[in-house]
Amino acid sequence: MYKRDYILRMIEQAAEALHKVMFLRQNQQLREAMELLNQAMRQLLGVGSKLIHALSVKDLLALLSKDGEVDQGKVLVCGDMLNAEAALYADFGEEAAARAAGAKSLELLLTARELDARDELREEFADRIESALALVGRAPMSASLLKVLIPYYEAGGRYGQAEDALFHLLDELERTKETAERLEQLESGIRMYERWLGLDSAALEQGNLSKEEVEDGLNELIRIKKSILEQG
Repeated sequence: MYKRDYILRMIEQAAEALHKVMFLRQNQQLREAMELLNQAMRQLLGVGSKLIHALSVKDLLALLSKDGEVDQGKVLVCGDMLNAEAALYADFGEEAAARAAGAKSLELLLTARELDARDELREEFADRIESALALVGRAPMSASLLKVLIPYYEAGGRYGQAEDALFHLLDELERTKETAERLEQLESGIRMYERWLGLDSAALEQGNLSKEEVEDGLNELIRIKKSILEQG
């Protein structure tokens, strides 16, 4: 209970700051809004936007931790701040920067969500993840982001989207010639399809897949894996 109260207080503090940012944004004071947002990041997270973007998600999570435990309150606030930053960049017409901020938020939230063992913050994470997904849109995603997005889609019964993300990941790993990692993700994908074969047709169709598509996808992954192994 104490931790949840602390997290909610953090979210409330961030909401107050973001309300002021939104006011400036609505009045087209975009640079002032961005300055205020960066100031709020430093006050609430102890780190500014430049360093947040420079760090990997793994290192950022370490920075947002205390005594070896991730501070989920700070993670959620960081997600809010990055989503707001993405929206501001979009207002500036800086689409690449907007997508980068949205992608950083998305990967951070998805990674931290997996650390919420009791699933106590499901709604808080889901709201921010969906906002970040909307900000990223259909832009290409990094392999590290796709890897944490696939289980999120699967857990939500969004099987068609999970399949799309998996094949985008395999294509990206082929492009970067990461064969060992590609084989590992193929194995993970095969296990995922095998889980789906145990679902009834109605559940699959609700997730935009049919039994036939699952069987075809599984056979395709087995074929790709065999081809890689034969090439040595």
